[in-house]
Amino acid sequence: MAQSQLDKQIEEGVETAAMFIGRFLGGAPLSDQPRAPGGLPRWQHVLLRLVLLAWAGWAAWMWWGVGNHEKVIWASAGAAGVLIPVMIVLYIRGGARRRHMQTLVVPMSLALKEVIPAWDDAQRLKAVTIPLDRSFVKISLPDGWHGQDGHKDILRDLVSARLGGRWQAEWNLKRYPFHVLFQPAKEKVVLEVPDRVDFFAPEVQEAISRCAPGELVLGFDERKQALTKHMTGETPMWGLSVGSGGGKSSFLQMIITQLVAQRATVVGVDVKQSSISCFEGVQGVHLYTDPGNIGDMRSGINWVAREVEARNYLKKKDPNKEFDRLTLILEEGNEFGDASKEWWNENKEKGEPAADPMWSDIASIMRMGRHVNVTIIGVFQDLRESAVGNRGLRNMFRLLMLGNFNANQWKMIVNTSPVPESVDKPGRMLVVEGNRRVWIQVPYASPEAFRDHAMKLRRERGYSTKDLYGGAPAKSKERLPSLLQVSTPLFTKDPAPVEADSRPPELEGAADDADRPEQERFTIGAGAHEDAGEAASDGTGPAAPAPKEAQPPAPAPELLTLAEIARRFQEQGVEMNANTLRSHKSRKADFPVGQMQDDGKERFTMPAIAAYYDIPLGASQTRSDPENAAGENRQEESAA
Repeated sequence: MAQSQLDKQIEEGVETAAMFIGRFLGGAPLSDQPRAPGGLPRWQHVLLRLVLLAWAGWAAWMWWGVGNHEKVIWASAGAAGVLIPVMIVLYIRGGARRRHMQTLVVPMSLALKEVIPAWDDAQRLKAVTIPLDRSFVKISLPDGWHGQDGHKDILRDLVSARLGGRWQAEWNLKRYPFHVLFQPAKEKVVLEVPDRVDFFAPEVQEAISRCAPGELVLGFDERKQALTKHMTGETPMWGLSVGSGGGKSSFLQMIITQLVAQRATVVGVDVKQSSISCFEGVQGVHLYTDPGNIGDMRSGINWVAREVEARNYLKKKDPNKEFDRLTLILEEGNEFGDASKEWWNENKEKGEPAADPMWSDIASIMRMGRHVNVTIIGVFQDLRESAVGNRGLRNMFRLLMLGNFNANQWKMIVNTSPVPESVDKPGRMLVVEGNRRVWIQVPYASPEAFRDHAMKLRRERGYSTKDLYGGAPAKSKERLPSLLQVSTPLFTKDPAPVEADSRPPELEGAADDADRPEQERFTIGAGAHEDAGEAASDGTGPAAPAPKEAQPPAPAPELLTLAEIARRFQEQGVEMNANTLRSHKSRKADFPVGQMQDDGKERFTMPAIAAYYDIPLGASQTRSDPENAAGENRQEESAA
């Protein structure tokens, strides 16, 4: 039977009334719009509505049941006098909530039509929750919504456009109720490594004082905290690949000072001559910094390798034995490697290997030194494999520090992606240990301040050689470069002295002519001699004899290369080898000094070389070796 129009109206009216009663008793908004944020909680709405119903019931009973109309009127007037001002205040205060709904929540819900097309406007309005303080945005989502067609990005852009700033989203698409929660993106705090750190600052000295034996402060990181590393365990060998001007010298000076504080023995090899030379004279710091005596540097490295050998032998006998720290510092490793290879090529004997054996000693130290407290700090401008003798030693530097590097160096040494951008500031280095990367700033002080502090530490804390089983090799006399050697003309009977003001001030006392062999006495730009017969300029002294007839000046000695001199001696029957001459030139301080030519090559005279080996010029004789000849001459001199 078809339902009549009246029945439909009655049914719809009952449903509407039931829904109204349910919303009224449940504290829900009576309209379709959601309640504005910031109002009373739902349970308070329920309580107020129940109080209103109770008052209405009491008033009806008193009015019709009891008939006490006066009491109902007075009670109603009193309640109205209290409620009307309260409602006015609440209405005024609710203005911000209404504007919030009208200007933000409702427009945003309407903008969701493209993103959530399955819902109508009322459902989308209920789906948007934004508090008055705009601390978050919560949007309910229908079941099965997965953000297809770029809807996730549209939602994020919508929130950013309406509220401003950057927002991060948390998506819940797996469990009911499905929603997305937007919160303001936390601004990343940009941490900066300090531009400069004073070594003698209180925070630096406090960090150093907290270090355990073998632990050293490397620098200060972006949190302004000290970064320390142990020269024990997994990182006993440290490698630096730092370009020019990157602060290598300051780093080494700081590390040596800390090693001195821990009563360690330090052996330093530095062809640069300036990085660690400030520690010359500090007890227990043995420096080899003369690039003219590469053999001394090699001897120092060999001594450290023999110490490792001795310590390992004793450690085998007594596994519990502990040793004081011994650290080898190799500064400017690239230049030293080239100089050492050249030295070996000039001095190796026939039948010896072509490869420089010095790297065998370094490899032995790196492989066997950690167990007996012997460590290495290698400093390079470019830590390529060829710079360490092509022996696979680069990977043994478990702690790496890079500065002023480029992308190719990073890929060659670390070989990870992405490549960090180098910060080209003095003392700014990137510490690489496994997968950890930390930028630091190296503490700085003047070389003089580091030396004074190291001397003070040695006096206060002492030093012991009980764990050294050999002595540091003695250093050869420093040999001046050829262009700085100043003396008098060669092969003159009465050599004219060099003018005092013609000698550079920095060379005063460095090479005294009186202590040098006569055949080494050269001069640069010697002036003319006075005539022997000319009287003294002040008119005093005996009259000089009349000058003899002027003689033509003797021709200047011919300047030749060592190879040409050796060939000419061989023509005279003297067994002379050019390689031997080059070896003596690089090793012996009293070897005759040559003269640099415009082509950058050094040349010598045959008389000077002949005088050095006591070989008469023009004589036909046979010598087995110039070195033997020089040795025989020295034996004769000592016997005399």
